[in-house]
Amino acid sequence: MFVQLIHNPASGTHDDDRLSILSRAFEACGASVVAGQTSINGMVRFATHVDLVCVSGGDGALRQVVAEMARQNIRQPVCVFPAGTVNLIARELGYSSQAEQFAQEVMTGFLNGARLKDPLAMTDHGPLVACLSAGPEGLAVARHRPSLKKRIGGLAYAVSALGLLASWPRSTFHLHIDQQRLICEAFYVVKGHFFAGDWTLVPQARLGMNHFHLLSLNRLTRWNYLRFLLKVAMNKHPESLDFVQLQSISSFRIESPTGAAQLAFQVDGDSMPDAPEEVRISEFSVEYCLPQAG
Repeated sequence: MFVQLIHNPASGTHDDDRLSILSRAFEACGASVVAGQTSINGMVRFATHVDLVCVSGGDGALRQVVAEMARQNIRQPVCVFPAGTVNLIARELGYSSQAEQFAQEVMTGFLNGARLKDPLAMTDHGPLVACLSAGPEGLAVARHRPSLKKRIGGLAYAVSALGLLASWPRSTFHLHIDQQRLICEAFYVVKGHFFAGDWTLVPQARLGMNHFHLLSLNRLTRWNYLRFLLKVAMNKHPESLDFVQLQSISSFRIESPTGAAQLAFQVDGDSMPDAPEEVRISEFSVEYCLPQAG
């Protein structure tokens, strides 16, 4: 069995020693390991005759790999070793952060045929694997300091978000869903169960569904945004708030007519350089190899 182990050498959480331990753990389970990495331009070179693609990194590295798999129509099973900042997909699928346990459970799952097919959500600029948002989170991701993120992880986004409170940005988005036009000041496209760690925006959201959840917010004052965050932090349903609307859909279009200087989008914890105009469920599915205890 051949495993291609792909990592992002430019990541702030990249660790050569940890990568070597993971490679040896797979070899101890009887696999042959082929090295690979993502590049600055997003390209990934896949080895031929590989049985399993293992991404060592976070949701951003996974998104890069999945984007290339979709582009090249590569359909090998994928697993994710949680070596990023937040690791939402690895958290949902139950991958261990201990290399030996991870390799053993993934190999057991592979041999037993444990799989989850997840229809890939795409924008006109590429896929999203866990979540996409526009509004305060997008600005927080765009303005965070990478040096601080390297020291304190995902809390760097919270520090950046606090800085927005002094000069609160408000924008307007026009979302087109079938024949309906929805006007909001922020929105979230939720594909996976978790958001920004152990929190969840939509409790019923799960990988493997052939739709995503659209959470839209209007009248997004500072106070309303804090109310929204409090609901999320308390694991309560934010759609119960009178300025929040939840829909389960498979596609929509985005217009961003106002506040162009303040607009910011984030996808899977990374800033998007260009605003997307469409989000849809594609025909390509990612097949995750699920971990199983031996």
